[in-house]
Amino acid sequence: MTHTWPAGAVTHGDIALALADNDPSRMLEPTPEQRRVIEAPPVPSLVMAGAGSGKTQTMVQRIVWLVAAQGVHPTEILGLTFTRKAAGELRERVQLALARLRSEGLVGGDEFATPEVSTYNSFANRVFSENALLIGQEPDARIVDEMTAFALMRSVVLASDDERLSSLDLQLAAITALALNVARAMRDNQLTADACDAFVAEFRRVGQLPGRGKGNTPSKPVTDAVAILEELPIFVALAERYQLEKRKRGLIEFSDQVTFAAEICAGTPAVAAELRSRHRFVILDEYQDTSVGQTRLLGTIFGDHPVLAVGDPKQSIYGWRGASPGNMRRFHRDFRTRIAPPAEEPTFQLSISWRNDARILDAANQVASRLPEADDPGVTQLGTRPGAAAGTVSLAFPETLDDEADAVATWMRDRIVGSGSGSGETRPPSGAVLLRAGKLLPLFSAALTRAGVPNRVIGLGGLLSSPEVVDLRCAMRVAHDSTAGNELLRLLVGAKYRFGLADVKVIHDISRRLANRDVTMAALADDVRASRRELATGDDEVPLQEALDFLATRIRGAARRDEPDTWLTGLSDEALRRIPRVNDLISALRRNSGLPITSFVDATISIMGLDLEVTANPDNIARVGNLDAFVEAAASFASAEPDADLGAFLDWVEIAAGEDTLAPVQEQAEPGVVQLLSIHGSKGLEWDFVAVPRSVEGEMPSSSRDGLGWIRRGAIPYELLLDAHDRPTLSWRDAESQKELADLMADLRERIRERNDDEERRLAYVAYTRARHELLITGSYWSAIHKAPRKVSVFVSELADAGIIEAPPENTLEDAPTSLAADSVAWPHQPFTEARRRRVDELSGAVARAQLDATIPDEVLDRRIELLLRERADRNTVTNIQLPARFAASKFKDLVTDPAEIAAQLRRPMPQKPFRQTRIGTMFHAWVEAHYAAPNVGGDLLGMAEIFGTEDAALGSLADASGADFAELERLQDAFLETPWPHRTPILVEQTIEFRLGDRTVVCKIDAVFEHDGRIEVVDWKTGRVPSGESARWERQLQLALYTLAYSEHTGVAPELIDAVLVYVREGEEIRVPEVTGRRELERLLTEAEAALSAANPSA
Repeated sequence: MTHTWPAGAVTHGDIALALADNDPSRMLEPTPEQRRVIEAPPVPSLVMAGAGSGKTQTMVQRIVWLVAAQGVHPTEILGLTFTRKAAGELRERVQLALARLRSEGLVGGDEFATPEVSTYNSFANRVFSENALLIGQEPDARIVDEMTAFALMRSVVLASDDERLSSLDLQLAAITALALNVARAMRDNQLTADACDAFVAEFRRVGQLPGRGKGNTPSKPVTDAVAILEELPIFVALAERYQLEKRKRGLIEFSDQVTFAAEICAGTPAVAAELRSRHRFVILDEYQDTSVGQTRLLGTIFGDHPVLAVGDPKQSIYGWRGASPGNMRRFHRDFRTRIAPPAEEPTFQLSISWRNDARILDAANQVASRLPEADDPGVTQLGTRPGAAAGTVSLAFPETLDDEADAVATWMRDRIVGSGSGSGETRPPSGAVLLRAGKLLPLFSAALTRAGVPNRVIGLGGLLSSPEVVDLRCAMRVAHDSTAGNELLRLLVGAKYRFGLADVKVIHDISRRLANRDVTMAALADDVRASRRELATGDDEVPLQEALDFLATRIRGAARRDEPDTWLTGLSDEALRRIPRVNDLISALRRNSGLPITSFVDATISIMGLDLEVTANPDNIARVGNLDAFVEAAASFASAEPDADLGAFLDWVEIAAGEDTLAPVQEQAEPGVVQLLSIHGSKGLEWDFVAVPRSVEGEMPSSSRDGLGWIRRGAIPYELLLDAHDRPTLSWRDAESQKELADLMADLRERIRERNDDEERRLAYVAYTRARHELLITGSYWSAIHKAPRKVSVFVSELADAGIIEAPPENTLEDAPTSLAADSVAWPHQPFTEARRRRVDELSGAVARAQLDATIPDEVLDRRIELLLRERADRNTVTNIQLPARFAASKFKDLVTDPAEIAAQLRRPMPQKPFRQTRIGTMFHAWVEAHYAAPNVGGDLLGMAEIFGTEDAALGSLADASGADFAELERLQDAFLETPWPHRTPILVEQTIEFRLGDRTVVCKIDAVFEHDGRIEVVDWKTGRVPSGESARWERQLQLALYTLAYSEHTGVAPELIDAVLVYVREGEEIRVPEVTGRRELERLLTEAEAALSAANPSA
């Protein structure tokens, strides 16, 4: 039967008017669709919320309506989402709304009563830690992040004595990653090693089925499948050992928490009953991204409960990380314990896009129209908002990839540089370049830089593809691994040494010759050579490094003896000069490879001269930041895994490079800057202008890498998974011959390809719906990467057929354009253009002529030396140093008081071990955040493992905290609890907000914001001592001034309604700033800092 809520004294209109500050002109009442969601009955309900359809606002309205109109106590409402950023935003909006309604008398109670909003992982963590002893687990187990998990599995692989590992013929990093995937899949799907081994044993029998023809010839697809499945027990054994090591070391992963929490709730019904009693109403955000383990946990706890699940099947793009493809479709089955009529299984729609202009929505709907869910009557096509602008969708399809990158850069320059968004906004517009894969991000970033467009690559994946970081990684790998031939080859033929192909071939031939010699250089007997090959890896050559070392010694010996050496025959004069230099560099790198990881990264940058190279090129100054970011990544790894060696770091980087581009990012759109990131990373974000390059077959959409699905290395057979019913099946047990099974496998491959095509469509839908006003879709036929021309993407063809974009020009070339032809490429690559080469030659000639001129008087030489020394001193201080385009608010004081020092520090940061006071401050802030996140528990009662065992990787350095540090933290906690602040409810805690100040972006991480007597209080916790003197107090308030401005722009609250408060916890003293520095004065200070740098620059 249909549920009807009792009529409340508070209406939707009352709520809307209160939230609009009693201004009817700003009042936004819910739409009929939103009203149905807000008033969803107290049974499991599903909401299909399209991209940009206002789901977050509707969830907020649902919570507010339950409290104001239905009398639900705020603490009885639970909201879950995926990222801490999303949870923080939802929590902030709910608390702001409730505070506003409370001030209008529409909501009773006190300000401490707030809903619980957290991530799925944090909720599972709480359920586990509160009840771990029920299943014999330790509640204070330390949560491990990706870095620690990878390092632990790598150590398990290295320690294994399983002889089967040698048969895998895989690198250590690949084995580690595959074993980790198997371990997690087994945990998520409650699989035992026995179940996996039993399946392999059964599947092995298909190799005994009759083969082809009279000769009973085995079918290659079948024998290959058997060989692949034979490897699964190897990974399963590693997974089992990994789980034992975690238990032994007191470690736990997020997936473990989900599994253990589900086990607790299923085995102890009283725990689930208590959670249902505590959380009378539940909202599940981004439900399409939940894993089968998470839905099992939530269904066990909240079955037949008032659950509102909000999601969009068209945006289900995280299947690779465990998101179950059919969870939206199965929702009612998962959350109902009995068969119910359709009226008791409600499904609602949010089908109006409040983000996208009309033409962009047309493109998104068109590409999504062929998805399976498009035929579901419960999934409605997105419609435009009332009054939506037309918007534009454009296509650029030049001949070459380089031309495509330039077209994107020009399009962005015309819209971003010195332009408004065209939508009435006063802030600079935002832009993004979204790619299916991260490897081309540096190419498009370089094009934007050439066009003068401020840009930033987001994520580690794109960073690791930049040329300077590739060189850095190769050098580090060469230092660590003497057999790293590919990496050494990259260094040899790169711009630094520029070995020609003929010289490379000679060096390679010499390495083969050396393999056939003993230590006396005598030729090996044939039987010895055969034994060596059999006992070793089968290679018939020594490592390239060994050959270089041998040649360097021969070159130096020949020079001393002044006689020819037959081993050096065939090498060019340039190679004879460069080989000793390369060998010296490798020796220097290897001598330093025993340093701590971060120190070695910095030493490698210096030895390679990479810092000088990137700063010397004014066109690529952004590349300095790439090196800095890599140093930061190394520091994060070393902090998380202080005992890990260089090899572990390099292996982790290799794996992270591929996976990072798939992860959602925690960034916000940056006004006036074009952000470059993967489509996977863009979900949940939006920009004014978006470009989606590489819309060609094989890239967008990409080709399926899954092949036969579960018949691949490191994969669990589908039929063993908990969501097997949502995956393609292979009826291999029904096959009566190998040919029949091969045909069934071919059919499976086709169904998996269709499934991949659907996933690519969802990616395109996500990419297109990121754009508010304008969307550019690009592609190109030719690139140096592929010999044959690429075909136009099926998505482009469909959009052209629908009349949304013009048809792309046809490819008229049978062969690659001249600019890409192999016979036009100069080798080795010239590091200078012809113009720069001529200029270098001119300067070199001038130096040579000066050296020959012996008539210059000594006093003139002295004067010139003095000038040169002065110039060098000037250059070492301020030349080419600029204020950073993006900086943290905490750095602002230093920027305006000592701009040269802070700019130089940011340009080339030296990794430092965190100061003790910094570490204690970080611990205190994390504790305060946990205190406010669990108001019903009380921060003083939370265990340290629960607080610091979060998904915030930045807290990894707290592993270094000592007993004295925790004692100091306890003193700060006691002092804090004596103040009025812990008994108040914040609007937000530890919220990051970015805003533009002049032409710079300021990143503010605000400690806390409260509402009191109709005013907003922005609070900054200080664990140090109260400053003395007006100057020191003025400097302290600068950071609060930025926070005030950031919060004002973020929420629309006028700055004059915001109070700034410094709370010195240790001394229990508050400093209320009567009037913080305003925007105009802050911009003046920034301008003066820039002017100071410009005046101090000798080139000014």
